Amino acid sequence: MKTRIIVAILLVTLLLSVGCKQRDKSMPDPSVSSEIPTFAPLPSFKQVYEVLDQLQTKDISAAIPNELYQTKQEEVRNAFSLGLLTADAVLAAKGRNSNKLKDISAQMMNLTSLLGLESEVNKMGDDLRTMIEKQQWEELDKALDVHKKSVEDKLWETENFDNYTIMLLGGWVEAANRVAWLLQQKYDPQRSIVLGQKGTFNNLVTNMKTIKTPHIIEQEAFKNALTKLEEVQTIINSDTDKTYSPEQIESIIQGTDAIKAAFHE
Repeated sequence: MKTRIIVAILLVTLLLSVGCKQRDKSMPDPSVSSEIPTFAPLPSFKQVYEVLDQLQTKDISAAIPNELYQTKQEEVRNAFSLGLLTADAVLAAKGRNSNKLKDISAQMMNLTSLLGLESEVNKMGDDLRTMIEKQQWEELDKALDVHKKSVEDKLWETENFDNYTIMLLGGWVEAANRVAWLLQQKYDPQRSIVLGQKGTFNNLVTNMKTIKTPHIIEQEAFKNALTKLEEVQTIINSDTDKTYSPEQIESIIQGTDAIKAAFHE
C-alpha cells in the first residue's frame, strides 16, 4: 500500500514538473518580453466633438474643409488620411451636409487597399450612401460610430499598432483642429474646456514614440508630425483652470495644421 502511494506521489510530481517546463517554454523570455513595445488603446475623438451639440448645423457644416484631404498612396499616409477623413465624415453628418459626406465617403474607400480594411470601409460606404439618400441623419451619426470602431478594432486585434496609432492620430488632429476653428469663430472660454484632452494627446505621443518600424520612423513626414504633435501636447497641457485662451486656440490650429501638412507632403 505504501509503495503504491509513493509511486503515485512520484507520478504526480513528474507530471507537474513536465507541465511547468512546458509552460516555461510557452512564455517569452523575460529579457525579450521586456523589449516588447506596449501601445495604449486610444478613445474616440468624438469626445472633443461634444461641443458640437451646442452649435447649429449650419455652423458645424461651415467647419468642414472646403477641399478633401488628399495625399499620395502610401501606407502611413493612407492610415493618417483615413482617420482624418473619418473625423470630417462625422462633422459632415452632424452638419447634415450630404454632398460633402458623399465625397468624403468615396475618398475613404480609396485608402483601404494598403491597410487591409477593404471589407470594413466598403461596408461603411454602402451604409452611408443608403442613409444619405434617406436623409437619416441620426442613424448616420450612429452608423459612423459603429463603423469607426470596427476599423479601429480590426487594426488593434491584428496587432497593426503602427497604423492604428497613425490613423487615430489623423482623427484626433482633425477633430481638435476643426473644434478649435469653431471656437475661434465665437470665443467662449467655457466651451474651450472640450479641448483639454490631455490623457489622449499624452498617449498619442507615447504611442508614436513606441513605433519602431524603420520605413515609418525614417520618413520626414513622421518625424515632423511627431515634433509638431509634442508642441500641441504642450499647449493642451498648459491650460488655465481647464480653459484655453484665444492665443492657445490659435496655436492648436497652427500645430494641427502643421501635422496635416507633414503627411500631405
